[in-house]
Amino acid sequence: MGLRDIEKKIKIKSAFQVKDAELMIQELQQMMDNIQVIKKQLKKFEKKYGDKISENKEYYDKLAGLRDELGLPAEIGRFDWKEAPTLKDKLTGKGFYDILANEILELGQSSTPDNGGIMSVGELFTQLNKIRPGKMVSIDDMYRSIEKLINSKLISPYKNLESGVKILEFTPVEFSPDHDIILSYASRTGYVTKENLLMKTDWSEERIDRCLTFFEEHAIARVDRSYSEGTKYWFPGLLGM
Repeated sequence: MGLRDIEKKIKIKSAFQVKDAELMIQELQQMMDNIQVIKKQLKKFEKKYGDKISENKEYYDKLAGLRDELGLPAEIGRFDWKEAPTLKDKLTGKGFYDILANEILELGQSSTPDNGGIMSVGELFTQLNKIRPGKMVSIDDMYRSIEKLINSKLISPYKNLESGVKILEFTPVEFSPDHDIILSYASRTGYVTKENLLMKTDWSEERIDRCLTFFEEHAIARVDRSYSEGTKYWFPGLLGM
């Protein structure tokens, strides 16, 4: 192959690469345009059927799923994330904090099947910022919004574990002092084992089994049985310390 042939081949290859890039950009632009069209249609739909949507759980869940796929806030009728409190919000404690409190409550309630309705403050902060892509909230703003929920009696006050970890209960659960002790141990590593609890406490095996069964039945703990490592009781709501 001569020099001219090589040069011609390089030019052809380069032209194909440029064309591929142009097609890719066009396709990406079409996708973005389609998303904007869907958002506009969604706004019209929610404005037209807002009351009916809120009355029908099946429709609400489907719409919430679509909003999640589009990266929109879960609250029907809202199409942007409020990123930070204004001076007025800070002075009145409203606006931004009301919206954030609603997001926290929805997150806590929607995660109940996974963690039994309990979540450490650290895990809540992690999960809250995961659902707000690129719109991080500060720990102080989160605490202020949590206080609004507590003061409104929408959630119970913090439960302070002996380990120093604070947890929130989004679903009312009657915990005994034994349960609190196990939660405190679990908050250090995210899990406990029966063998470990037997060593750390002077409890009978039956007493420990009763507590662990309670956590399992209320979906607060998940059981992981391994031949090499034994049985572990994981607490998903305590993993983000």
